[in-house]
Amino acid sequence: MKRLVRIVCLIVVVSMFLAVPAVAEEQTERASNFFSSHKAYCYEKSSTELAVFFSVIAVDTMDELGARLVKVQRSSNGSNWTTVKTFTKESYPQMIDTDAFLHGTTLYCTKTSGYYYRAYVEFYAKNSTGTGERYYYTAII
Repeated sequence: MKRLVRIVCLIVVVSMFLAVPAVAEEQTERASNFFSSHKAYCYEKSSTELAVFFSVIAVDTMDELGARLVKVQRSSNGSNWTTVKTFTKESYPQMIDTDAFLHGTTLYCTKTSGYYYRAYVEFYAKNSTGTGERYYYTAII
């Protein structure tokens, strides 16, 4: 049963990678000894709600994999940024998966019209050899 759940999750995540979202998206190639790739982007879920999607693929199965911190930031002019929402792996356990080689999720927060938004993401991986991190800003929307 656990194997079936993993296969279904794998199919869902792979299909997310193949889907072409209608937002700006950036993706890295081989990022480190821990990460094969990682990506993140923001999009408007509604006129009052912002979504931050991230996904990460490890080079091997990790004890922990995902993002340990996501900060949603806004700006009135596109250059001075203020953090309006902070997500941590302790408060939002869906940000990290265990015993995984790929993980992705979407986080939601309230937004106010008239501002630019972006997200700062700290990708995180942990295995028996240590930990790896990558820091990333999404495109501005």
